[in-house]
Amino acid sequence: MAGIQPVVMIPDENARSYAESIAPAREEPQGPLLHTTDEMRRLATPWRVSMARAKLLNPSQIPQGIVLDPACGSATQLAALCTALNRPGLGVELSGAAAPLAAVNLKHCALWAENDWGESSRVMWGDGNDAESILKTYQQNIGSPVEIALLHIDPARPQDAQQHTLDEMQPRLDHLLLSWSSFLPKNPALILDLSPRLSDAQRIQVDDIVSSIWGGVARTWQWMTQGRGRIDRLSLWVGPAASVHQNRLVRLSKKGEVSLLEGSNESSIVDKYQIELGQYLTIVDPSLISSGLAESWRKIAVNSETSGWLKLAGRRPIFISDEAISEMDSVLNFVQISGRAVETVSEVSMESIGNLAKSANNAGISSLKLRCKIDPDLQPTLQSAIDRELREYSSESTSSLGFITESGDGYVICIQP
Repeated sequence: MAGIQPVVMIPDENARSYAESIAPAREEPQGPLLHTTDEMRRLATPWRVSMARAKLLNPSQIPQGIVLDPACGSATQLAALCTALNRPGLGVELSGAAAPLAAVNLKHCALWAENDWGESSRVMWGDGNDAESILKTYQQNIGSPVEIALLHIDPARPQDAQQHTLDEMQPRLDHLLLSWSSFLPKNPALILDLSPRLSDAQRIQVDDIVSSIWGGVARTWQWMTQGRGRIDRLSLWVGPAASVHQNRLVRLSKKGEVSLLEGSNESSIVDKYQIELGQYLTIVDPSLISSGLAESWRKIAVNSETSGWLKLAGRRPIFISDEAISEMDSVLNFVQISGRAVETVSEVSMESIGNLAKSANNAGISSLKLRCKIDPDLQPTLQSAIDRELREYSSESTSSLGFITESGDGYVICIQP
């Protein structure tokens, strides 16, 4: 595409017919109609997630101007940013097949939002690195000069790759930011979407790229999780888009509710003592560890100084404390499960099912869930066996819930509050 002039995509009847034939419009939950092929849908951020992220921006801190996305794909995230900020959008898409769909989507979203930002919004078919030509074409098309309020970029990454280098992203982050740097303010508002599998060393590389162009501009690394023990989105928010904190962890619920945890990157260590009966054991979301915010969470989770980490690695990091953790949303939304230790056992197996059920019943537990490392093929069989055993005690026990997980060389049964 180098040297080829960008082309403005007009979302007219021909474009709408093409979009409908290639990818019939689907209505997003609590959102507009969008045209996306199966491949675009696999790569695009869902509307619910796009809007939740866009609403994290403070419109009063973002300067006036357009929202620029030089690799806009389906334009879903671009449209969400335009909606949240009520600013016009300029999207650029390298694929000639996808660009018309993005143009139609952007217009659909503007009409759905019932805002006037759609009047000056455009999508172009072209190379997102060709900053001068893109901006010149856009200004000629709308008939007035513009400033860039926010640049968002979500580069394409190698498909199905567990790891990749920064050079494998398209467009390359360093080349793209450099090409647009002279058209951005000295303190630019940027959102850089990156792979959630990016290593710490690669995050430092991204920081270095930004620093080499804009020096010590404010930056916030943001991790987003929808639960299930994984990071769904990793991004760097720069300049007016950044928070006052170095790191931010966002928990997005199925209903679209957002919980935030912010702070500085701090190292956590595993404490060397075993859990004692009566103490509280909490299995936290691994995203707390990934984001470097485990200690920020700890400071608001308990007041007691007698607390610590029993385990930090794997899918079930374990926190122990002398008191129950806080019931604030900012604490509980990053917790898998929590309870008070009532019994220790040496093994979890088919042979020990009877003893496990008896111990649980003696503690007043009527339902005991396995929260420990077990062969996935065996886990359903073990869980069903425990459920059957506990049903025989149903008339004798209270209706309290409990769980069993690893503790040192053995296991511990916990009753939930």
